Amino acid sequence: MKRSLVIFWLLLVGFLPPSPAWAAANIDHLFVLSLEELLKIKVTGSTLTPKELKTVPAAVTVFTHRQIINLGLDSLDELMNLVPGFQSYRSSQSPLHYPMTSRGRRIAHSGSEILILVDGMRFDEPRISGGTHIAPKFPLIQVERVEFIRGPGSAVYGSNAMMGVVNIVTRTEVDEVSMGVGSFNRRKGHLLTSEQTGDLSFDIFASWEADDGDEYQLQDTFGSGQIDTQDPRELADFNIKLKWKETRLNLHHNQFKAKDFYELAGLSNGFNRRSGEFMALMVGQSFRWQAVESNITLGYTRAGYSTALQLTAPGQLFSNSNPPSNDALLTRVNFKDGNETRIMWHNDWSNNSFGSLQFGIELRQINSPEVIAENNFDMGDLANSNLPIRYYGSLLPTTRVQAKSRRDIAGIYVQYQQQFFDNTHLTMGLRHDEFSHIGAQLSPRFGLVHELNSHHSIKLLYGEAFRAPAEGELYLLNNPVVIGNPDLVPETVQSSELIWLGQWSHSGISLGYFESRFKDAIVQVNSGNGFVFDNVEQEPSKGVELEVSHQLTESWLVGGTYTYFLETPTLSFRESDNLASFRVNYQQANWNGNLAANFQSNKDMSARDSNGERITLDGFWQLFGKVRYYLRSDLQIFIQGKNLLDKNYLTPPASTTLMQGIPNRGREILTGLTFEF
Repeated sequence: MKRSLVIFWLLLVGFLPPSPAWAAANIDHLFVLSLEELLKIKVTGSTLTPKELKTVPAAVTVFTHRQIINLGLDSLDELMNLVPGFQSYRSSQSPLHYPMTSRGRRIAHSGSEILILVDGMRFDEPRISGGTHIAPKFPLIQVERVEFIRGPGSAVYGSNAMMGVVNIVTRTEVDEVSMGVGSFNRRKGHLLTSEQTGDLSFDIFASWEADDGDEYQLQDTFGSGQIDTQDPRELADFNIKLKWKETRLNLHHNQFKAKDFYELAGLSNGFNRRSGEFMALMVGQSFRWQAVESNITLGYTRAGYSTALQLTAPGQLFSNSNPPSNDALLTRVNFKDGNETRIMWHNDWSNNSFGSLQFGIELRQINSPEVIAENNFDMGDLANSNLPIRYYGSLLPTTRVQAKSRRDIAGIYVQYQQQFFDNTHLTMGLRHDEFSHIGAQLSPRFGLVHELNSHHSIKLLYGEAFRAPAEGELYLLNNPVVIGNPDLVPETVQSSELIWLGQWSHSGISLGYFESRFKDAIVQVNSGNGFVFDNVEQEPSKGVELEVSHQLTESWLVGGTYTYFLETPTLSFRESDNLASFRVNYQQANWNGNLAANFQSNKDMSARDSNGERITLDGFWQLFGKVRYYLRSDLQIFIQGKNLLDKNYLTPPASTTLMQGIPNRGREILTGLTFEF
């Protein structure tokens, strides 16, 4: 770490101007974005049309690049903890598993109840319909604007927009390079570059980071002692956007790898590994016919990940294997080449006399190939209690763990928006989705927003949304932990909200109450011989969300959030009942400083104590900070810190067998520079 810092600062000196007499120009505009401007930012992810925060028919929190760059945060999962109703924390699925939840409801470990969009493309793995597995730690440095939309979005987007939508717009027209080094031998850098020639423009983004991980001493999951482990990781992202007149092409590529630490709740240093790749390509064409603005997009996504893990202790299968062996059960599985093809035709017809009408169709096809696991003992024999279990001596591709499947999806939607009497806004929407082998789903939406005066608005919202079962939940086989259920039906939610929004030139406040009622929730239930996915009835989720911001002076901007859940589903015991955050930003001349913190209250684990009660993990605060200084108008240096208090906090594992919480990284410091060219 010290050697890396020395090298870094030597490189930094090379960038500095040759004379300290350089006269700094007034570069306040690089920092300043007034609260009044922020409150007028347009939101597009809720209705597919630009709406201000005070009139958009949804509960929305927006962060712009100028806000994000001031925070001591690097990835999407960290940022969402500053949003009312959202929470993300480390789990035991893998070293890079930070599942997200909205409004206290999470059952599926992949976070597939929240739809992530990046420049209009679904950002998920087709096999599991979630984004946290295949694109973990999405880098904030490439984000121009991110909209956290709470509540149902299926009336526009169909499946997976059940509990919320995260709409990300990436940066354009930027020429920038950055590098940094920090704790755990962390190295990172990114490049953004743009060019325009006539009607042709392109933007390229590339980033890479790696570290050696923190060090932990944990209970050996396959023995009675302690084990030392670590959580090294490497992530890379690439994004290219081309535009020629009204034609657009977007390409996203993400990949990651990690090793050691927990893999499906087991520790096995030197063998535990996880890696993955995600690629999405979209071509779009905009045109106008009569009074209708139309956009046709064709998209293709391919994704997959591989995992290597230990499933049993050495000797555990000796008496039940043939030939008998004291080896541990080891397996490698490659969930590769899951792909989705998508075509969408969206139309926007505006007429001042009757409002506007949005309508369109969407066709999708998901292909999930057969998956064969490599194992030294036959996992199929173990999962199905076929004794004795065949022992192969080495890792051989013998066990089918997921059946090949294909799904066709057709959706058609319509949305009507009308403004009455200059201060009342009506939104009504309806979408019909048809799934092969699963059936049809109807998703209505109603929103009424009334501006009481120039400062106050009231929103009355109702919507229904759904999530179709993922391929992995339907067709998972021969798994000793959990198996699929081909008879699953979509899970649904009915959501009602009442929101008051106040806006002034230097202050903003939003206070909302929501109720979400679920039907046919997809959960893992104990079958007596392991777990299986099934549809069950589930309790509602109810709560209050508060968000405030205030600009004290031109230099000081403060904000905070608070969420209190009045009721959550019983199976959401891992979620906190109380969430809070605050942010303080100070800027003066060439300096900008920011402190941010988030709080998550007590969480429960699956494991129970000697009295049969669930083990409770203490709540915690996390403190982040960042200081930036412009040496020149095109060159800045920064230092940021995470977990500044170096708290040793634990979060709930996904497993029912672990008796301790999952440790999180200690204090992390990163220092670096950014050069605009």
